[in-house]
Amino acid sequence: MRGSNSGIEVIRAVLTGMLLLVAVGCNQNNSPSSSAGSQSGVAKPGASGSKEFDACTLVTKAEAEAVMGEHLKDGESGPVSMQGGELCMYESPDTMSARHVTVRIESPNFDWNKYKEERRIEGERMQPKRGRIRPVPGLGKEAYFARHVIHVLTDKGILTVIVFKDPGDAAAGEEVETKTETAEKELAQKAIARM
Repeated sequence: MRGSNSGIEVIRAVLTGMLLLVAVGCNQNNSPSSSAGSQSGVAKPGASGSKEFDACTLVTKAEAEAVMGEHLKDGESGPVSMQGGELCMYESPDTMSARHVTVRIESPNFDWNKYKEERRIEGERMQPKRGRIRPVPGLGKEAYFARHVIHVLTDKGILTVIVFKDPGDAAAGEEVETKTETAEKELAQKAIARM
């Protein structure tokens, strides 16, 4: 039993590290924000412009729970960077679980092409198997999977949806769409409709 708990702890540590790397990488890649304010994103009712997006309204807790098949904590949101954007995470109440649904929205000023190229290069450097970018047709202006995470370009911002449900899906090859990726696509479609 002790071995399985340490395995979960390793998975949680790896996942946390990956999320931090994504957040740090994105923070470094944001172009300076203009006065886009709430006209260019999901406006939070009554917001004074200090909070450009409300990621927790793009995917509801009930929708995240339906994908995960379990009750989740209320969404915790916060800014992505000083240039704007917001992240919302619905986590499992089990403290030993790394299972979660994360929705991230970036300003339209975010450099989509630079970020996509960095995901491609990152994938090529992955070991023991190289990762790659896989296009997702029919979603937003452009969309792709990179390491089982969906990224979508829309007129109102850049959407990223991460579902971490099954460690096997996270370690799966990238040739065929996984159940997790299918869930991410479904949540992304719902989020886009609300943007």
